[in-house]
Amino acid sequence: MTTSRYEKNIALQPRLIGEILSCPRPVWMDELKGRRVFFVGVGTSHHLAEIATLLWRRHVSSRASAVHSFEFVKVPQAVETGDVVVVLSHRGTKSYTVQSAAIAAKAGAVTVGITGKGSPWSAGLTHRLESCELEDTGAFTKSMTSTLAWIVRWIDAPTLKQGLLDACAALESGPAFPPITAEADVILLGDLERQWLAREVSLKLQEAAYLKARPFGLEEFLHGPRLSADAKSLVIAFSTPCEPRWTAVREYLKDIEVPLFEVSAEGEGGWLRQLFWGQRLTAAWCRELGIDPDALRTGDPRYKRAREALSL
Repeated sequence: MTTSRYEKNIALQPRLIGEILSCPRPVWMDELKGRRVFFVGVGTSHHLAEIATLLWRRHVSSRASAVHSFEFVKVPQAVETGDVVVVLSHRGTKSYTVQSAAIAAKAGAVTVGITGKGSPWSAGLTHRLESCELEDTGAFTKSMTSTLAWIVRWIDAPTLKQGLLDACAALESGPAFPPITAEADVILLGDLERQWLAREVSLKLQEAAYLKARPFGLEEFLHGPRLSADAKSLVIAFSTPCEPRWTAVREYLKDIEVPLFEVSAEGEGGWLRQLFWGQRLTAAWCRELGIDPDALRTGDPRYKRAREALSL
């Protein structure tokens, strides 16, 4: 069976992460750790910015925020001279992300761009880090996790670093994938950083498998969206044993007779194992549905014309 580029990129991630975690840390990293930090990105990079913010608050300082690139450009930000703005863009061509770097630099912030190897982006950046080779398919995987490796390298917490290495050693771990149909109502749930990986897996399912996938944070789901779950729903929970609030989800879904498929993990790298599982789930469901995860619907001339006319 021919392996898609998407699947090949999934398999490359442990090596790429390991290389970054073992490389020398730039000397400027320690100096900047004591400052207020903003992580900025869009799409997969925004999910990454949210995860990075949670990790930074736990291991470095509570003075960290995640901002969507569009909001950073469109709404005044509390960025001041000496702040650090970490701008995430794998290809360095997303207009709002590049504009964010320019705005931050104009405000006197130290700007750190994390981008792909071969990216043309350097304008407005004080420091530039390269994640991995440019993605060769539209559903990004290795660029997210190799960028994440740089953030973990910057945080420099031994337990966090080891958690990522343990996750890389368990790339193929996790439960067997549930069956799927093209008409399924897929609901993905997560708490804290797992909320953002639920949103990332949802994005992969939408852009690679064209599925209707709806992501929610754990508490967000309980406060309203729970009412939309029914017999047609497939609920996947990226949970952790240390969060008791998941009991409420289990009991609610049991009461309304909606099955719950739980992907549970704990520890510093547990959420990365769950992300790997979600990436592989997308590939498995693409095979089941007869969809090429690299295609991005380019076989349909309507989608192809619309994409060519779209500016990002």
